[in-house]
Amino acid sequence: MNKYELAAQLRILEQRQHRLLAMLRDFIDDSELIQGSTFALPPHDPKQETRYDTPSIPVTPAHGIEALYTAHHAWGHLYADAGENTRLVYRLPGAIQIHSRHSEELAGIIEAINADRRTFRDLVTNSSTIIGGPNTRWEFLHSKGMFEGLITLQFYRQITVAGDTARSISFCWAHKNTMQRMTKQQIIGTLRASQDSPPRHVIDPAGWSAQLEDEIVLLSALSDDARLVIRRPNPVHPQAWLVDGDSRRMQVASTPVLILGAQKVKIGLLKNYDITQKRPPRQAKTTANEPLISRLWLYQEQ
Repeated sequence: MNKYELAAQLRILEQRQHRLLAMLRDFIDDSELIQGSTFALPPHDPKQETRYDTPSIPVTPAHGIEALYTAHHAWGHLYADAGENTRLVYRLPGAIQIHSRHSEELAGIIEAINADRRTFRDLVTNSSTIIGGPNTRWEFLHSKGMFEGLITLQFYRQITVAGDTARSISFCWAHKNTMQRMTKQQIIGTLRASQDSPPRHVIDPAGWSAQLEDEIVLLSALSDDARLVIRRPNPVHPQAWLVDGDSRRMQVASTPVLILGAQKVKIGLLKNYDITQKRPPRQAKTTANEPLISRLWLYQEQ
């Protein structure tokens, strides 16, 4: 496949997405709205590397018909509005419940929407030999004649649907860490390599090298079998806890869940995020409270 063939396939998927979304909206608007709640969040900057960069997140709730309007916008918000930054992350947790005479058709439309979105994402992310890495990929997608203003992440997102076996859905803020266990020698090797080839942002190479040497001395004093782990906090994000029949699943809550059924489901609220309101840990920490090297989020396991 060459670039022109790839572009043609992507255009077909994008055009079909608009038709499917219009069908989805018509089917939903022709249904009975049982209830709905959505929770608008300010756009998230992915350059904020950890949750400690986000001390608070205000939530703006909407209910009933207003929530349905916001949900329609979230499911179909594929292109940036005037002045909107396409690199910022748009999120609208929530749930909309409707009763429809055409539940099977609705579920089929959503499956078609999701299937095309998966295909679109796979074509883009697996075509590095054609369109290059992330930066050139973004330029290709947003070039003239392609999809100027496309919010790529929104196009990739799946629409979650639950049937009449759904019992409840609740929302919370996730505080997760990326964990990576490493040996002392692996980390020292990484530091040595950084001494030899300083990052581009380093203004004072001599000072940088001296800092790394101090870190190497610190690590060298540890026993060879010391258990080390990088415990990096991820950006905080909303999650949904969906109880559907006998199954329970947790998922990232980026757009509203659509629930098909006449029996009212319990829909919880999402509160404002406040970093000072910490939940008790579910299990005891296996690492020390203070990092060995703060900038690396490097801890020693106890």
